[in-house]
Amino acid sequence: MKTSHLKPNQRVVITRKDGSRPPRHGVFLRRDRRMAVFCIDEFVGVRGEDDNGLTSISINSKDFEVTAEGES
Repeated sequence: MKTSHLKPNQRVVITRKDGSRPPRHGVFLRRDRRMAVFCIDEFVGVRGEDDNGLTSISINSKDFEVTAEGES
């Protein structure tokens, strides 16, 4: 997964390359060392009303593809 093309607060679609999970929609927040931090729409509120859906994914992960929302 490469995130160098993403800008903070940019809407994104995150998909697993093997297709084992549905695409997730959210916002790219920042890079934190070797992790990319996202706010995933589908995860907001899952663990309670104060859950903001933050998720970190390793920048080195080959399992995910991240594209800007609206790109083909």
